[in-house]
Amino acid sequence: MSRHDHGHADGTERTFAALPPTRGRGFAVTWWGRAWLRALEDAALDAGQVKTGRRLARAGAVGAVSVRPGRITAVVQDRDGTGHRADVLLEELSAEQWNRFLEMAVERAGHVAALLDREMPPHLVEDAAAAGIELLPGMGDLEPECDCGAWDQCGHTAALCYQTARLLDEDPFVLLLMRGRGEHALLDDLQDRTSRPAEEPVEPEGVDAAEVWAAGGILPPLPDPPGLPEHPGLPPLWTPRHRPPRGSPRPPWSSWRPGPPWRRTGCWPRRCGRRLLRKRN
Repeated sequence: MSRHDHGHADGTERTFAALPPTRGRGFAVTWWGRAWLRALEDAALDAGQVKTGRRLARAGAVGAVSVRPGRITAVVQDRDGTGHRADVLLEELSAEQWNRFLEMAVERAGHVAALLDREMPPHLVEDAAAAGIELLPGMGDLEPECDCGAWDQCGHTAALCYQTARLLDEDPFVLLLMRGRGEHALLDDLQDRTSRPAEEPVEPEGVDAAEVWAAGGILPPLPDPPGLPEHPGLPPLWTPRHRPPRGSPRPPWSSWRPGPPWRRTGCWPRRCGRRLLRKRN
């Protein structure tokens, strides 16, 4: 791909030479390339235009592709040789979103290493989405513009999207450039962040425990412990077998009788036992 790539010195634009016709293969091999095409195919109102664009891209009718922040451009030729300028717009990330993305990339160096290997791991996209950053386009995010006069995706813009999917397969930095940051600028920002001196730790607010322990002599003395009661209190539950000692105060509720009924009367188990013996005899 590098021998077809002609970038500007500032890294804000990359131009890829026209790719030759392709036969018998899909346009997207990687998962992120298929996600790009899914955003095109799910939002297109006319499936026939999408098929036309696929046929034009497969025939090699898409010229050199220019990639800039927020836009990709190419000249697409019809079957009769008429050329049309096709543009596809993608919203750029804001400065705050780029700042969050760079902070995330610094904390997870594996993401940057994968990008340098021309890979886009799913964890990179998931972590970015968790930070409020959508790297891959979704349904309706690809906005078409073509001089043929079509108000929706036409065959020319669809062909440009299919050709861009082949570029994304080989270099995911193409997507990041469309989102607003080129490869060199992105790597420079990451290097600046990793080379910054570590910030001094902020001391927590409050008083040090050693100082409090050393100042123990100036603290007021502890109060005297409470005295013992004159009589022992009542247990939480008592039964006739465990009555309180003589002279203990009665509970405040006079109608309460401890224990189950058969313990109070003492006759319920005997009657039941006699009845069972009579039945057996």
